[in-house]
Amino acid sequence: MRNKVAVLTMVLVAFGGLASCQQTKACPTEDKIKTEVKDLIPQEFKVESVQALKDIQGLCEVVIKVGAQPLVFYTDKEMKYIMAGNLISLADKKNITRERQQEFMKVSQEELKELEKHTDFVFGEKSSGKFIYMFTDPDCPFCKRSEPIVEKWAQEKGVEVRVILFPLPIHPDAFPKSVSLICDKKGWEEYKSRYKSDNQCEEGKRKVESNLALAEKLGINGTPTFIGSNGRIHSGLPTEEDLNKLIN
Repeated sequence: MRNKVAVLTMVLVAFGGLASCQQTKACPTEDKIKTEVKDLIPQEFKVESVQALKDIQGLCEVVIKVGAQPLVFYTDKEMKYIMAGNLISLADKKNITRERQQEFMKVSQEELKELEKHTDFVFGEKSSGKFIYMFTDPDCPFCKRSEPIVEKWAQEKGVEVRVILFPLPIHPDAFPKSVSLICDKKGWEEYKSRYKSDNQCEEGKRKVESNLALAEKLGINGTPTFIGSNGRIHSGLPTEEDLNKLIN
C-alpha cells in the first residue's frame, strides 16, 4: 500500500501560544470546514466528526471521508491553520491519528450491497453467512503473500471470500489477466496460478473497468484491500487478527 504518512512533531510547542490565549474549546463548524478545505481536496468529501482535543487546548480534530477513506487533520478555532500527520501520545506511545482513522474505516450498508454486484468469484465456506470482500491484483506481490493467510483463516473460521479483481496501473499485465479470468469463467485456483489467455472479451473488459470505478468511488487505491461483512476496511497484508475484525 502506498500510504501518505507524515509524523506530527512538537505539537505542544506549535500550539503553546494558542493554548495560552484561547479559553474555549469551540471548533469550526462543518460548513466552515467544507468551505476552507474544498480547494485542498478536489474530490467530494463528507465531514464525519469535529471535536476539541481534551488534552491540547485550542486544537480541534477533524475527520472527513473521501469515499470510504477517512482523513484526520487538526485545526484551530478560526481555522487559520491546518496540521496533517500523526499525533502521537508520548505517555503511552499511542498513535492517536491512526486509531481515529481505524474507527472511521468503514463502508455503509448501501456500499456493502454494491460490492456484491462486483464479485468476480468466491472461495471458502459459502453457506456460513460470514463473508469478506477482497480487492486484489493478479500481479501484486503483497496480494500473493496474503493468499495463504486468507485461505487458512477462511477455512478455520468458515468464511466466504468474495474476490473483486482490481488491476493496478503499475502492473500492466494485470488488466488482461483479470479480463481473461472473467471471460473464461475461471476462479480462485486459476487466479493464484496467474492464469492468462488471449480471451479479452468486451464483457470482461467492462466488468474490470466497473471494478476500477468502484474502487475509485470508495477511495481504494492499493491492494490487497479487504472489506468485511461489518463494513470495516483493512488495507495491506493482513494478520489473522486483522481479518477477525472484519467479521466481528
